[in-house]
Amino acid sequence: MNFTKKNALAALFIFIIALVYQLIKHGSLSWTETSNILFMIAGFLLIIGLSGLVLASGSFDFFHYSIRKSIRREPSEDGFKEPLNPHALSSSVGKSYQNVLTVGLLLLGISIICLWDYIL
Repeated sequence: MNFTKKNALAALFIFIIALVYQLIKHGSLSWTETSNILFMIAGFLLIIGLSGLVLASGSFDFFHYSIRKSIRREPSEDGFKEPLNPHALSSSVGKSYQNVLTVGLLLLGISIICLWDYIL
């Protein structure tokens, strides 16, 4: 994970947008609605971030390599086949999922804090 100022500001911005949306839709602010809105947004971001984490870890590299190898077309006229990289899928995903995952975790934390404050 990548806790940076940029991720914290993105989470804060989404939190403020959620509060404004709640104020416009319901006319008031409540802990439960704030928690619900943030939980839905965090869930969406966590699904994307965790999917990227699974792909980047190399879990599906062999499957991707096997499928590419089995549906590969015949070589062109010059007879040159470019070699297949068995780690092409995980290297193409890279580390771009980390920011989405971090913002999702921050929003989930804020959502849990809002719910906890409502219960207490």
